[in-house]
Amino acid sequence: MIFLVVLALATVVAALVLWPSSGRRSARRAARLGMATAMVFAGVAHWVMPTPFVQHLPPWVPAAEALVLATGVIEIGLGLGLLLRQPWRRRAGLALAVYLVAVFPANVYVAVAGIEVEGQPGGWYPWLRLPFQVLFVAWALWSTEWDLQQLRAAAHRLVGRTPRAGEVSPVASRAER
Repeated sequence: MIFLVVLALATVVAALVLWPSSGRRSARRAARLGMATAMVFAGVAHWVMPTPFVQHLPPWVPAAEALVLATGVIEIGLGLGLLLRQPWRRRAGLALAVYLVAVFPANVYVAVAGIEVEGQPGGWYPWLRLPFQVLFVAWALWSTEWDLQQLRAAAHRLVGRTPRAGEVSPVASRAER
């Protein structure tokens, strides 16, 4: 929940700072800056206090502490990637969404196995965290201006399939113009 608090506070602060200074309101921009801040915060936390993150990994995962330190670097990189110009920030948003899906099984493991994680309450708390991962994925995509049609087209390109007519909008998004 610390991640959610940092995400929300950083987004509110970004909105309060950006909107009066830029003269235009951009919820997506504030949300993207909030997510960038939260990801850098989370990445640094992997390095400063790795124990809770190591506890999210099953015992059969080799080099758990090294993996936690590496994911900290990845999280910092993804957070910083959200600050880049287009098209790089959209790519970072998609990469962040994929990363958040990839680490979801660790959260499921903690909930299902009833793992005690240092600094976190037990009981229902690990289960409460699970749906928030969907919010974080959606936040990463929305704040970097992805929509479902663009995601489908990107997936089709990734697997080498040409989208059928009607699967992709012929109108370019604001970010691509």
